[in-house]
Amino acid sequence: MYSNSKLYLTVLFGLFLLSLSSCHFFESTKVPAKEIKTASSWSEKDQVPSFDSCEGLSADDQVTCFEEMIAFTVLDHINENPWVASENIDEEVVLNLLIDKEGLITLESVDASNNILDAIPDLENSLINAINLLPQAQAAVKTNVGTLVTTSIKLPLKISAQQEI
Repeated sequence: MYSNSKLYLTVLFGLFLLSLSSCHFFESTKVPAKEIKTASSWSEKDQVPSFDSCEGLSADDQVTCFEEMIAFTVLDHINENPWVASENIDEEVVLNLLIDKEGLITLESVDASNNILDAIPDLENSLINAINLLPQAQAAVKTNVGTLVTTSIKLPLKISAQQEI
């Protein structure tokens, strides 16, 4: 009986030493910054944000459909709620939109000249109201990690208006 206990302790001690020698808990893995940047960059394989009505289209057509739906919603809202300009305008503004991980679209900012902002004082509020009319989108997906991501897009909008006489 004594020899079985000694054998048991010897085997147990041997397994303990073996587990310590192969332990990887103390090793550090450092991923180079360049590799992280490459993995984080947008690629053609990633899924862009979309609307349900744009699903099933090719990747390029899906992007076009998404952008056109936003543009048509904004233009419809403007047509239904016309702006009154205090002077003649023929300029472009850029809508900076954010699509979050839940697919909610918000107007982050409007890149516009002071001339347009002075001529159409309600411009930004009107554009916010138009963006709020959009349906919830499907968020973009970073496919190499399978994660929903927040994305931003820039949508140019040409504004031509004549001063009301």
